[in-house]
Amino acid sequence: MNLKKIKNNNYLTNKKYLVLWGSNLSSTAGIRYTKYELSIIKLPNDIKSIMVGIILSDGHIALNFKAKNAFLILNQSLAKSAYVYFVFSFLSHYYHSYPKLSISYRLDRPSYMLIIATRSMPCITELYYNYYLNKIKNIKPFIFFDLTPIALAHWIMGDGTFNGTGLLLCTDSFKIKEVVLLINVLMIRYSINCTIRYHSKKYPRIYISKKYIIPLCKIVLPYMDKSMLYKLGLCIKRKLAERLKQ
Repeated sequence: MNLKKIKNNNYLTNKKYLVLWGSNLSSTAGIRYTKYELSIIKLPNDIKSIMVGIILSDGHIALNFKAKNAFLILNQSLAKSAYVYFVFSFLSHYYHSYPKLSISYRLDRPSYMLIIATRSMPCITELYYNYYLNKIKNIKPFIFFDLTPIALAHWIMGDGTFNGTGLLLCTDSFKIKEVVLLINVLMIRYSINCTIRYHSKKYPRIYISKKYIIPLCKIVLPYMDKSMLYKLGLCIKRKLAERLKQ
């Protein structure tokens, strides 16, 4: 861009600067796109990583057969609204509307959720076919490359639970061979040793002991929202925070 300083501290273009691809994507909520415009939208690596982390955790992709394209959905309780807006701040370029409040009832008690959903786009459809088989989430070997530190951070924020002795990743929706594949990625790519713990003797979950929480934090903390640090037990770990600064 060309930049020329003026009195009100705004800038006009006068010089050329390199801009990291995807770093200047602004919100497009409320803007309508043509089919052609949707077809040329792509996912920068950091944006794709966020979406992969969401897919591994609480989010899901739905295929809009009428539009012939898929869209990514994330819904969270109001208690996690900070995380929803944290995600929205990065992905707002791909949303047609702002987070919406949803109310459901169970035993006559209201449950409040915040929902965000991307546009139906070819770039999301690519993710759908990468991570779904017969409408079911499916993990394939290329997860080794897709499970970046950003994706890992969002996976933890979505499905991580700190139980006092370590971190549990709730992989209930995946088959045992897929869980083993995810463990292999954590061990080989990040040197984070993991074990499998079964929930209700049926659902395999990934367990990371306290020993590996510090090296894990060094990998994911730069990409985590402050409201989600409790997922790593950091709300009660002052000594851990001090060690991370070293």
